[in-house]
Amino acid sequence: MISVVMSVYNAEKYLKEAIDSILNQTYQNFEFIIVNDCSNDGTYEILTEYEKKSSKIILIHNSENLGLTANLNKAISIAKGEYIARMDADDISELNRFERQIDFFNSHNDIDIAGTFSNDIDGSGAVFRKRTTPVKHENIIKILPMFCPMSHPTIMFKKESLAKIGFYNDKFRTSQDLDLYLRAAGAGLKFANIPEYLFRYRIDHDFLKRKSFKFRWNDYKIRIEGFRHIKLPWYKYGYALIPLILGILPSPIYNSLKKMDMR
Repeated sequence: MISVVMSVYNAEKYLKEAIDSILNQTYQNFEFIIVNDCSNDGTYEILTEYEKKSSKIILIHNSENLGLTANLNKAISIAKGEYIARMDADDISELNRFERQIDFFNSHNDIDIAGTFSNDIDGSGAVFRKRTTPVKHENIIKILPMFCPMSHPTIMFKKESLAKIGFYNDKFRTSQDLDLYLRAAGAGLKFANIPEYLFRYRIDHDFLKRKSFKFRWNDYKIRIEGFRHIKLPWYKYGYALIPLILGILPSPIYNSLKKMDMR
């Protein structure tokens, strides 16, 4: 069984699309754990409406805002599935996503974490860019010190495998996926990305606003700490500066670099 984990905060705009894309999956052996992180828009009403409709939904309402990392761990702590699948409240999973990921795990027993390719969509849902990622474990590990090699909301992982590293690190409220990957790599876990576009990843104005200097500084700290887990040679620690450099680039240069980035 799959346990789908999703944290929600003021997500009324795209929430129905996100939930429908999970409930209508071709692979139906799953539970859907949703943590409402003290939303103050129409999120609560949408979630309670869906909870009445589907027995697959397990709804948790926080009494205080905890942030994504803590909410993911909270959901995982009650998850009954052998596999944990990520989902975000503004994205869309293609309807065969779970079927293809489960098929992949069944034919690749050595893999612990599997992501997918995705299509970047704007606020209206229009695709404006294809997002590819390294497919094989060795290529994912090679790029990991430089760039995040897996799209976080596309991943599915074996719960038993990630339990070895304690799942997400509550110390980090952002870039928790990069920290997870670095610790998982240090523990010898195996990665893969399925070369199929099984996800639609929302990038709108609000997404771009979240990439603040505070976000990039946190990314830097995670890299410095994570490099110790993977025993990266000291002379490669300069890779930790990448998010800080990107953060100070003029927008036209940054946007041009993003167009060249085929992840």
